[in-house]
Amino acid sequence: MRGKPDFWMMFIIFLLTGFGLVMVFSSSYYEGLTRHHDSYFFFKKQLSWSFVALVMFFIMSNIPYTIYQKKVGLILAISVFLLLLVYIPALSISLNGARRWLQLGPVGFQPSEIAKIAAVIYTAAIMTKKQNQLDHFSRGLLPPIIVLSFISALIVFEPHFSSIVILLISCMTIIFVAGARVKHLLLLASTGIPFLIYIMLLQPYRIKRWAAVYDPWKNPSSDGHQIIQSLFAIGPGGLFGKGLGNSIQKLAYLPMAQTDFIFSIIAEELGFLGGLLLVTLYVAFILRGIRIAVRAPDLFGHLLGIGIITMFATQTLLNLGVVTAMLPPTGIPLPFISYGGTSLVICMMAAGILMNISRYQTVASTQQQPTSGNRPQRRRPHLVTSNFKG
Repeated sequence: MRGKPDFWMMFIIFLLTGFGLVMVFSSSYYEGLTRHHDSYFFFKKQLSWSFVALVMFFIMSNIPYTIYQKKVGLILAISVFLLLLVYIPALSISLNGARRWLQLGPVGFQPSEIAKIAAVIYTAAIMTKKQNQLDHFSRGLLPPIIVLSFISALIVFEPHFSSIVILLISCMTIIFVAGARVKHLLLLASTGIPFLIYIMLLQPYRIKRWAAVYDPWKNPSSDGHQIIQSLFAIGPGGLFGKGLGNSIQKLAYLPMAQTDFIFSIIAEELGFLGGLLLVTLYVAFILRGIRIAVRAPDLFGHLLGIGIITMFATQTLLNLGVVTAMLPPTGIPLPFISYGGTSLVICMMAAGILMNISRYQTVASTQQQPTSGNRPQRRRPHLVTSNFKG
């Protein structure tokens, strides 16, 4: 029997989305006016996408999450198909040296964003299915690792390295929580991390970006430009900021002020307190998401919730690391806040899945099952300690 959704979680999601709309307008009106002769250009597009995202949020929050376990093969096949379409020049768009976008009629989107959700669903489903085989690396872990490696390979040639990092961290967290042996995970880390570093170093521009993080003034007009301008925005913001709409850096100084570096404008206009409030909202969102996942009535819901909230947490940390000059620019938007239709819709869809899981969290205490075609099984008691197997 389905219960009510987590209204506190819903409130946080809507608060983040509404705040994002305000900051998209504030950070983009100058560029909209100078490039498109319409100061509302970016805001109107983001507002249109927010209506689509809101519809998708409510649709996903009303679809029983157990359906994704039944349809995981179809979901995975669609995501791989879309990733392959990126390599067809007639259907894709090349932007800033990367071919990440599909253009289907008037709609453009990034298949890698869909692939991240699909990979999380697949990993949660396969780990639920293979609970009795996790002690055996070849039968328990190797099959999902092969599938995830194939998806990552399709993304790496776009290239979109940061998406691979988010995907793998989210999926490996699911595998860990599912009860995989620590020695198997260490084996994967000892081989996988060096390989990812090797892939990263294959492209000279990535090396230059890392060098710019540690010494942006070496090339202040090229590789270090974004980092310097981001810090110029954050620093003068002080405790209370310059006031909403009063940013200087968005006046053509900071590239992509409304997308990847929107937090810099938030810090400049609203100060340390404004940035702290936003970070607090993200912390509340993550903690509430963990609560939903832990209280899920079955193993699949538990792993799916953990994977989704890990994806959000990783993406948020990567973005904040970039704008504060701790990481090189990665092209990762700030969830719910940055300008971008694909990012907003996917975030709201993922949040909708979390909301649907929350509808069954009160059922867990009464040991009842959700009324759907594929009834989830009660979560195993050994899950709490299974992560510490030798």
